[in-house]
Amino acid sequence: MKTARFLRVAALAVLFLPLAAAANIFYSVTANPAQGRLEVSLTFVSRGASTELQIPRWRPGSYRLAEYDRNIKAFEATDPTGRPLITRQVEDTTWRVSHPEGIPVRIQYEVPATVRDGVVHYSGPGTYLYVVGRKDEGCVLRIETPPDWRVVTGLDRSVSSGNTFIAPSYDVLADNPVTMGDFLMDKYEVLGKPHFIAMRGPGREDVDRPYLVSVCKSITEAQADFFGGLPYSKFVWHFNVSDAVDGGGGLEHLSSTQISLGSGVGPRSIGVLAHEFFHLWNVKRIRSKPLGPFNYQELPETGALWWLEGVTDYYADLLLFRYGDIDENAFLASIASTVRGVRSNSARMEVSPHEASWKVRDAADGRGNSRGWRISYYNTGWLVGMCLDIELRARTGGERSLDDVMLALWEICRDDKPGFEEDDIRKQLMRFGGEEMGEFYDRVVMTAGELPAEEQLAKIGLRLIEEEEAYADVGFRWVADKGKQGARVIRVSGPAEGKLERDDVIVAINTQPIVKATNREITVVMNEELAKAEAGVVLYVRVKREDKEEDIEIRPLVATRTVRRVEALEDATDAQKALRRGWYYADVKDRSLSRTG
Repeated sequence: MKTARFLRVAALAVLFLPLAAAANIFYSVTANPAQGRLEVSLTFVSRGASTELQIPRWRPGSYRLAEYDRNIKAFEATDPTGRPLITRQVEDTTWRVSHPEGIPVRIQYEVPATVRDGVVHYSGPGTYLYVVGRKDEGCVLRIETPPDWRVVTGLDRSVSSGNTFIAPSYDVLADNPVTMGDFLMDKYEVLGKPHFIAMRGPGREDVDRPYLVSVCKSITEAQADFFGGLPYSKFVWHFNVSDAVDGGGGLEHLSSTQISLGSGVGPRSIGVLAHEFFHLWNVKRIRSKPLGPFNYQELPETGALWWLEGVTDYYADLLLFRYGDIDENAFLASIASTVRGVRSNSARMEVSPHEASWKVRDAADGRGNSRGWRISYYNTGWLVGMCLDIELRARTGGERSLDDVMLALWEICRDDKPGFEEDDIRKQLMRFGGEEMGEFYDRVVMTAGELPAEEQLAKIGLRLIEEEEAYADVGFRWVADKGKQGARVIRVSGPAEGKLERDDVIVAINTQPIVKATNREITVVMNEELAKAEAGVVLYVRVKREDKEEDIEIRPLVATRTVRRVEALEDATDAQKALRRGWYYADVKDRSLSRTG
């Protein structure tokens, strides 16, 4: 039986050779949904008397150690006749196989696979072993599934088989997740290149699919316009859709992204999409040298994660505004929100953005994390990006900006170049803004302390203000819960105490029914009704509690909260206004690319 299986894979390898002459490692992944596993094999010609194989300890984009080795089961190696070769697990992530030199060797093992609603999704680093010392060799991947399953991945297909894909190296192979099974699929095209939207998860049927396509396409067009093209032959959005109205998180890849997406595709969700798509350039291609080719056994050390993650976040918001996908109020609100987030962490006075990046591997007692050491390189990097951008514009009278720095780094890194040096960001800032930009860089990147948000905003005629705001406190918090057919109460306080209980389900407010088909519809109605609430005026709430419905009266109280907001200076000069217009719109030439402007 083993011999037959080996010969079948060996025959496939022979067939693959014409597809990719540089391909030396042949992978096969067979989905076994009934057993909840993937059966994986790789075939290669041996060199020397032994070969070591490893599974990564971390995955690019997530700077924390994982324990993928624990998922490797039934590991074995065989020669061309199907006879077992001697294997030994020499470390947690390393296996050594003894063999004669120059023979085909087949490694096979199993990893768990979660099957949900007829769909399997997996990522490369936790699935594919690599041959130590041979990660730069070409790879061919064959995926075998039940006959009615579809397969989508960002890898290029071979010319002879629908489920055979090619990759120039292990890094590229591992960087392309796979979705297969009965998932929902949509497609659009930008600059002649196909883009696929693959949706799985419990909320996928609730998504407004034409709207999601329009959002994805608009982001693609805007960022392609910014960089002057698209750096891939095709792209895949791998969405795991929840019942949430908004929000999500993602992980970037060379020609795809994995995103947990709220089915309502709200403003935060759109921000996540823009962020992950911008990573196609900034991090996946515009990267510091430690971020590729990868050492999968040790977390990387780079002081540039504030740029690669935080400035990516900054440009995600800025380009959404420039191309008309969000309005000015939403963009200014993102500034205020970012300042609030940065200043809520007192460690900012002790840790610089560079240090938060460089020491990320030291977080969580040496296991690393995906946000930064002690402070977040996301919101800190966002604010640093804004400060650098405004400073460069102010020093050059609007002639130069952070756009120039980003595009210069793109020229340094594009076409598979090795990546930029740790001081290249500083050098490019000085190239476009003079020696003093190096001093400003040292102030906001290399030095701990308060970032000069107010000082920088003033240069473009804006101000950040903080004040107390009165509002009507209804006394409860809620979440949309389609499964409960209403808005589920999750916290009770003040005017609602003794009236509402946790897990009550609100089915109507002021006679307005809340029961809707999706969480997004529930949220729209709840927000509209609660926006009408006034202190001292009775709010009529109908709740369902243990299968019984009850009408409850709640009288909201006057409360105050601290709010930050950004607004224009009334006495802003023409020069300040001109700098602000340049910051807002840069040289966007074709506003028709956007959905709304």
